[in-house]
Amino acid sequence: MARKVMTEKKKKRNVVKKILLTLFIIALLVFIGLVIAGALHKGPLKGWFKGKENVPIEIKVLDEVKDYGYKISDRDTAYYKEEFAKLKEIINEKEVDEKKYSEYVARMFVNDLYTMSTKVNKYDVGGIEYYHVDDLDDFTKSVMENIYKTMLDDTYGTREQKLPEVKSIETVSVNETTYKLGTNTVKAYEVKLKWTYVNDMGYDTQGTVIVVQQNGTEKWSVVDFQPKL
Repeated sequence: MARKVMTEKKKKRNVVKKILLTLFIIALLVFIGLVIAGALHKGPLKGWFKGKENVPIEIKVLDEVKDYGYKISDRDTAYYKEEFAKLKEIINEKEVDEKKYSEYVARMFVNDLYTMSTKVNKYDVGGIEYYHVDDLDDFTKSVMENIYKTMLDDTYGTREQKLPEVKSIETVSVNETTYKLGTNTVKAYEVKLKWTYVNDMGYDTQGTVIVVQQNGTEKWSVVDFQPKL
């Protein structure tokens, strides 16, 4: 009789083991299914794969002035877009006001240069479309090695680093002057500016920009910038 009781207990244990094993297999299959769904961007685990898919962010151009190389994208700030619209109005006038145009070239340059929050990485240097082509390489290198040197990469849209964003710009003065460009002395405008940020992080808040006309074009560009008045 005792042997028979032990046999029944053993059978019950075996049944329990089989049930547990079956449940484990089902749970494992469900988990694998969720992981696959996540990899395909479906289901509750799709968040697991954010930042792991290596898909770069897409930047869309919203507006541009083709003959001048000026553009705005969906990453640009509302203030930058507002200033861009003013610059575009100035350029589209039948007779372009050189002084006003130079002022806004300087304003856009500073806005783009110091609004680092919209940049993808330190190689995405702001202000280059407003800088004179002859000195562009030196300017770009200087910005990457100084102002942008601590900027983290945001190729995949995962950067959490806080970076400066220009909030407003004040034109202090715009004066006609001359500038030595190579072996030639050319007409120029000296534009003095002050600016503020959404959050003050210790970056420059004032500067002097020299703007000249690029040879053979109607485009005026920055040839010199000093972060002081």
